This record gives sequence, C-alpha cells and structure tokens, in this order.
Amino acid sequence: MAVTIMSSPTRHIPYLDGWRGLAIIAVLISHFKSTQELSWLGEFGVQLFFVLSGFLMGNLLFIKKVPLKDFFVRRVSRVFPTFWLFVIAMALYAAFVQPVRFVVPQGELIATLAFLRNYFPADISIWARTWPIGHLWSLSVEEHSYMFLAALAVLAGALRHRFAGAALLLAGTGAILAMNMYYPGHPPAGATPWFLRSESAAIGLVAAAAYRVMAASTQAPWLRQTSPWLPVLTLVVAIACYSTYAHKELQYTLAPLCLAYSINHLERTPQIIQKLLAARVLQWFGVCSFSLYLWQQPFYYAVGAGRIPHLAGLLGAIGLGALSFYLFENPVRLYLNRKWAGRRARPAVRPDTPAA
Repeated sequence: MAVTIMSSPTRHIPYLDGWRGLAIIAVLISHFKSTQELSWLGEFGVQLFFVLSGFLMGNLLFIKKVPLKDFFVRRVSRVFPTFWLFVIAMALYAAFVQPVRFVVPQGELIATLAFLRNYFPADISIWARTWPIGHLWSLSVEEHSYMFLAALAVLAGALRHRFAGAALLLAGTGAILAMNMYYPGHPPAGATPWFLRSESAAIGLVAAAAYRVMAASTQAPWLRQTSPWLPVLTLVVAIACYSTYAHKELQYTLAPLCLAYSINHLERTPQIIQKLLAARVLQWFGVCSFSLYLWQQPFYYAVGAGRIPHLAGLLGAIGLGALSFYLFENPVRLYLNRKWAGRRARPAVRPDTPAA
C-alpha cells in the first residue's frame, strides 16, 4: 500500500530511492552526453535532489520533531566524511595529477571544506574549473538549508502554534522567490553566479518542506488530495521550464514549485509511475547517489577537455562512485550511527555509582 502524504515516511519507500536515482542519472546524462541538447538535465537533476531533501527534512524537523542533535548527527555521518575525503583527494589531484596543476590556496580549501565556497573567495567562481569542485555548490546549498530549516523548527516550537511551522516555511519560500525575481536584474557581488547562492537555489527545498508541513497542519482536501495525474503534469511543466523555456528563467521560479508539488503527492500518482521509480536499477543509483555525484566531477572535467571519451568517463564515474559508496561512505556512516546510538542508549552514571 502506498504511503499517504500525511504518513511519516520512516520505512523504506522504494520510489523515493528511485526519485533520487532519477536525479543522479539526469546529472550523469547531462555531464557525459555527446551532444548539447540535454545540458538542462544537470540543473533539473539537482533540483530533484533539493525537493526530495525538503520533503524529508520538513517531515523530520516539523512533523516528527526529531531532536536537533539527532538530526545533525545523522546529517554529519552521511555527508561529512565522504565530502571531506573527496575535497582533500581533489586538492591532491589538482596539485599533482591534473594536466594543468593547481595548488589550492589555503583560504579556498577552508571555504570548500566548510561549505562556504559559493561565497568565498569572492573573486573566483566555484565554476572556474581550476580544480574539480564545481558541483559542490549544491551540497553547500543543502547544508545551509538544513541549518535554516532547523532554525525555523526551533522558532516554530517556541511560538507553540499549530500553523507556525507552515507559516514560517511559506514566508521563507516567498522570500526566496522574491530574491530570484530580483537577482537577475540586480546580481549580488561575487564571482559565483547568483543562482548558485543558497538564498536563491534553495527555493525548491524550502518549498517542498513548506508544502509537506502545511498539508500536515490542515485538513484542506486540496492540499491533502489530488488527481493521480496532476503531480505528473507538474513534473512535465517543470521539465518544460528547464528545457524549452529556460530563456525565461522559469527554472528559478515556477519549476522548483512544480517539483515541490510533485514530490509531495508522489504517493498519489498512478501505480505505473511508482513502479517505474521503484525499478531496481533506479533504486541502486539512488542509494549510491551521493558518492556518484561527488566522484563523477573529475571525469566530467576530463571529458569536457577532450582527454577521455564520453563513455569511458561515464563508466569511470559510476565505478569510482560505487567503490566510494561500498568501501567508504556506507561503512563509515553505519559505524558513526551505531556509535551515536550506543552513546544515547548508555545510561548516565550517577555520582554515587562507581564507574565500570
């Protein structure tokens, strides 16, 4: 039986892994295609990641009310070890292996490790291709969004009102939407493009969380129910915004909102859509998506520079990403989560009780 929008997605839901798998496949196609027609798939795939994160994080922080310590421990165990390994590896790769050597300045390395490279250094874009970190803008957006959502969850708890969380998230979505309408004509200072900055790029993530929490806070049928094909239609509209109407910059306004609606009603789509997303190959790509997304970048740069063929780059990216997931990302994440679970389960030692 499909999970409804008001249920808590705590159990494994195959089609959500498939959605994540679709996202990474879109990025890989965009990066390793042999023609220019599908370039929009990269940005589209990243937005699929964003709205799924918003949907899940909104549920955890505002509906299930997971303690912030537990929330951030889980985020750190999933992201930080593999992310830091990748950044250090790419700094060494740039200095000693890549054809045009580049010694990463200390300030840029620290900014990258701290998820601040979208902003600092301000005189060189993250897309400068001096070393293979151009895709890390999206991970910075996600980490900043997690902190933003956590702060709103704390504020909503302090307000103690049924609709406080939804109202705050809707206000945040509106503010980002206004920013995305203002920035094209008044871009902010800094070398990195405005649409890669967190205050702009997080619109889909925050909108998906807002819809999730708003639907959980009200009994309005138009929020909780929908025609089975309407989420599919909004997905198609989003695709059109990225592919056909990108010149109108709808990928920064309408498209993320459409995808936020689609992910929130994914469980109501026709069974054939859910079955397609639950295909084993899509689930596998979804489970490995973080490592695949990280390690494909040096291959993408090599293909773009004509150093290796497109197919070799794609296979190398998938192979290295899979090795990263099975040999490092997943074992480290499980180990850290077990350590945290054991620490939480350990009873506190009373002052009058001798320690073991």
